[in-house]
Amino acid sequence: MTINPADPRPRYQQLAGLIRDQIRSGELPPGTRVPTEVELRKRYDVSRNTVRDALEVLRNEGLLISSQGRGAWVRAEPQMRYHASLTGSRTKRLEAERRLDTFGQQIRAQGKVPKQVSTVEVAPAPVEIARLLNLTEGDQVVVRRRVQFADDEPLQLGDSYYPLDLVQGSKIMDSADVLEGTDQILEDLGHTPTRYHDQITWRMPTAEESTKLRLAPATPVGRLLRTSYDQHDQPIEAYEVVLPSDRHVLVYDVDA
Repeated sequence: MTINPADPRPRYQQLAGLIRDQIRSGELPPGTRVPTEVELRKRYDVSRNTVRDALEVLRNEGLLISSQGRGAWVRAEPQMRYHASLTGSRTKRLEAERRLDTFGQQIRAQGKVPKQVSTVEVAPAPVEIARLLNLTEGDQVVVRRRVQFADDEPLQLGDSYYPLDLVQGSKIMDSADVLEGTDQILEDLGHTPTRYHDQITWRMPTAEESTKLRLAPATPVGRLLRTSYDQHDQPIEAYEVVLPSDRHVLVYDVDA
């Protein structure tokens, strides 16, 4: 594998392509350290800037991560499976007999210890949330924000928005962990979640998200926005989950 002088692409793009092919073929497996800048310069007879530009392309694609003084290595495969079709499952929740929510069940099933750190506030509904909950922009909602952990490592962020008049005075207003899960509290209040509508997008994280999740540079995140509806088809919760791409495989089981 060499740089082809007849190739019209810039040399850094050719070099990025060669390394990309090695990653995809398994020659450079996940977690492997990429050859140093000096090694790449000698191997492909290219300049320092060519190497740096090529590595930057691969970092921006999410294939490589790097840190000062440690070089670059191939991003590891996601370790956790996020079973979106089971999150909020009433069957799974009832099986736990009000002792563990579905997030905790999923984490324990993958051999790790779940933990959540929650805060609660009452705030005006943002435009998007107001639309999903059939509210007017600025109406008061309860926002329950969670940093969710597996083995003390931050795994995902989860922000739930509820109409204030629906949950006022309930355990959802308390920042303490709700062991049985907030869906069970909603059911106790007479609003059984019966269906969900999911929207999934991918983007780069905000600075705050990067800090909370301890993200490596150039790590994109998935955003799952779920609207929950009760037995009367009334929207009762808008749930925003931020999932780092280097820690999750998003899984759906769909009946045909």
